Amino acid sequence: MNAARPSWFRQLRALLLKDLRLELRTRDTLVAMVLFAVVAMMIFQFAFGGRGQDLSAVSGGILWATLALTAVLGVGRSWVPEREQRVLDGLLVTPVPRDLLLISRAGAIFAYLLAVEVVAVPLVTIFFVRGQEPGDLLLIGLVCLLANLGISVLGSLLACLALFARARELLLPVLFLPSLLPVVIAASGATQAVSGGTNDLAEYRGYCLFLGVYAVIFGLVAYATYEHVFDD
Repeated sequence: MNAARPSWFRQLRALLLKDLRLELRTRDTLVAMVLFAVVAMMIFQFAFGGRGQDLSAVSGGILWATLALTAVLGVGRSWVPEREQRVLDGLLVTPVPRDLLLISRAGAIFAYLLAVEVVAVPLVTIFFVRGQEPGDLLLIGLVCLLANLGISVLGSLLACLALFARARELLLPVLFLPSLLPVVIAASGATQAVSGGTNDLAEYRGYCLFLGVYAVIFGLVAYATYEHVFDD
């Protein structure tokens, strides 16, 4: 008698744990992303002025420009282990729905971004902002969660598209960065609305709503096209 197929949740958990355990074992992607974000912050610090200056007016743009570039690095390496060790071939012949590959990959990218933001957000506060309130950091944390959803879903889809291209290292940034512009603009605006004690909550809510809608739209696009990417 054939064994019962594992449930949808168990398959997703196995895929996600595979990615996270592999990263915890090698620490290639996460360490590179954190170091890149720190170096980018230092470059912005010297480019925009000394520590004594209040750069709250540009802190949101600095944060999300750094995170967007860092996301390109993480997304570009998201399928490297599967490609180098031919794990993807084994995954494609298993009875695992293709949308689970999308969700698990997006979940791993989401976790990487969250780990980078734990370092990047306090650095922005230290380097560029004066008079930051503890409550403002919680509001910025919500922006990070909403923006990460859109970045991780879009990144997992485009990384898979670029995986089968010849010049994938060049193609992915060209596709990914322009698609991130709405996220960078909205997340920067939401961060700016609560940085340095401004607390423009009406503007903040509008930008957060846009980030949520963006994540939903690209989630639906990825869900509709992900299976065909692997089939082709």
